[in-house]
Amino acid sequence: MQNGDDQAYMARQVLAGASHGVLSTHSIEHEGYPFGSVVPYVLDQEGLPLLLLSHLSQHTKNIHADPRCGLTLVQAGDGDVQERGRLSAVGDMRAIESPADAERYFGYFPHTRMYFDDLGFHFYRFQPLRFHWNGGFATARWFGVDRLIRPNPLSREVQARIIAHMNSDHLDALRAYLAPVSGQDTDAAVSMLGIDAEGIDLRSADRIYRIALPRAIGNAEQAREVLVEMAAAQH
Repeated sequence: MQNGDDQAYMARQVLAGASHGVLSTHSIEHEGYPFGSVVPYVLDQEGLPLLLLSHLSQHTKNIHADPRCGLTLVQAGDGDVQERGRLSAVGDMRAIESPADAERYFGYFPHTRMYFDDLGFHFYRFQPLRFHWNGGFATARWFGVDRLIRPNPLSREVQARIIAHMNSDHLDALRAYLAPVSGQDTDAAVSMLGIDAEGIDLRSADRIYRIALPRAIGNAEQAREVLVEMAAAQH
């Protein structure tokens, strides 16, 4: 059985890699009942979920009346959903006017830029109070925010440089990272979207993949070393 640190690590990978989840808000149409909707998100520089929501949507109207909400995430995969990791969080949703991580969001979901520019969508940040993790039999437990939220140790500028470098000069390495988890051919189109302390995010065929790093990184040099080692291990 895995210990609490192992389970916390798995929960962080789901939080970083799910890319969408079920947002549960307090219904204003049916008082006392929850209202669930599927929403995409990315983690911002502080490691918190960043969402782009329509002012016309029911969940946004509910949030404006009561910011208390829940976010439920499921580990990517096939087969029985109850055999995959599930992470539920309770917290508050807060509107933010001009997030510094807007470009990060648009990088993951490029089609949403027009929603922000032309359709009046607004950014919101989910501020979790507590997490509940279920990673399988006898693993259900609560985690505090301090165990799961990890600010990105790489500045936005460093992340952008790494991503641009990998996408322009190391497509073979990106394909090598992707092949074991996607089952795709080594010539598949792939691009890096993000990098943080514990993983990288890749896009291929309109799907986002989370690739865990073999060890945590804290700066650009450590990122370079780990990415080189990962590429070498696939050959």
